[in-house]
Amino acid sequence: MSDSNPRIENLPAEVHLDSDDRHHTVEVNVGAVTDMIHLNKAKLVVIDGPDRGKQLVLDKPIIRIGSNEKNDLLLTDNTVSRFHCEIRNVRDEWLLVDRDSTNGTYAGELRLREAFLYPNCEVLVGNSLVRFSPLVEEIPVFPIARSTYEGLIGGASRMREIYGVIDKVAPSELSVLIEGETGTGKELVARAIHDRSRRAKGPLVIFDCSAFPENLLESELFGHEKGAFSGAIRTHRGVFERAEGGTVFFDELGEMSVNLQPKFLRALENGEIRRVGGERTIKVDVRVVAATNRNVIQLVEEGKFRQDLFYRLAKVRLILPALRERKDDVTLLVDHFMGEMRKRGDLPAQCRGFAAAALEVLQAYDWPGNVRELRNVVERATTFAEGEFVQVSDLPDDLHARLGRHGPARPIGLFMPQPDSVESLKDAKERMVSQYEREYLLRLLERHNKNISRVARDAGIDRRHVYRLMKKYEIDLPDRDE
Repeated sequence: MSDSNPRIENLPAEVHLDSDDRHHTVEVNVGAVTDMIHLNKAKLVVIDGPDRGKQLVLDKPIIRIGSNEKNDLLLTDNTVSRFHCEIRNVRDEWLLVDRDSTNGTYAGELRLREAFLYPNCEVLVGNSLVRFSPLVEEIPVFPIARSTYEGLIGGASRMREIYGVIDKVAPSELSVLIEGETGTGKELVARAIHDRSRRAKGPLVIFDCSAFPENLLESELFGHEKGAFSGAIRTHRGVFERAEGGTVFFDELGEMSVNLQPKFLRALENGEIRRVGGERTIKVDVRVVAATNRNVIQLVEEGKFRQDLFYRLAKVRLILPALRERKDDVTLLVDHFMGEMRKRGDLPAQCRGFAAAALEVLQAYDWPGNVRELRNVVERATTFAEGEFVQVSDLPDDLHARLGRHGPARPIGLFMPQPDSVESLKDAKERMVSQYEREYLLRLLERHNKNISRVARDAGIDRRHVYRLMKKYEIDLPDRDE
């Protein structure tokens, strides 16, 4: 055995990180160049004992050693306890913790309870000698040239970078913090990470931290025993237990009470929980993916979110773009939503798509509700449209109103006329749509040299409809082309 002993330190109940620890978080801010993810792994080799020669390399935050089959390093040594010890990744260092084993864990003659391990140190677990070596794997990340990925829709370069990150991060055990505005697809990203991980056959449990009042949140997270409080008529398994062997997705994590955050952090660090009203600890094996639509850095600075919890969760920090930042994907998303409606039988039989003018309006809009809002608009417009193609006039009134309030969001050529003091909202809308239709039609006629077939094809309407519009707006009619 090595003459040197592992460095012995007592780990406080709460680990506090300062600003110097920022390098421990891989921030993947989509839109910047994505290059490398650093993955911490531990290599364990049994160099003496019944299992001599056995080895494994893991990237898990908690590695369990013992004689029970649920351990990561399973030892057949009869002097090894069922759950003998653990090696935990803490602030990118590896901490060995003895689990009150019968025969102890030793470095030389020194019995260990907690110790930070150094490279190539050797520890005696029962009568088995195990060598520990830390490894750091650098994983290159490249954009994936696809327009769809595990339920995510988007061919813009920023989305392709997202796909590349998920592809590399998912197979690891890294915790991921997903940030983005409401409706940007944070839950879809979490599902993609789970579905492409080694835990895909396990459960994916989705937990909305904003859905429970503070006095019930602890019980929902950790569970409670029968009789723990008034109304606890039966034992309840919390979200950590329900996600055993799989992934738990904590949505709206920024809403979690700062009073509950220390207990939540300890559950993540130790891989164990205690139910409300319970006395025994319960080991849990889950991967954590979290999401928020709030500025976490600002919450940390304001003292509303623990800095150590942030760094524990944000091993990879993935920031999703708003829909207004990838407007080229609007048409792709519209087609996707219509396809979903068609499969469900919800798309009206006569509806074939959106006219070019309507698509231009959709692409000009800023979408404060992001993809979720676009889905709602598509479903509503296709349901109530009377023709084969959804027209500008079929789009919701509130969308027109917002376009009118926010000048930069208007498509080229669309303008809001000054309302007449005696004009009703309906009349004002009809006048605006008429002015837009005329200007749009003149543009297409000029672009296609008054070739009606091409104009109709580009606008997504029938040729006869083009002639009717030209007559309506007193535009000179060319000779009819075939």
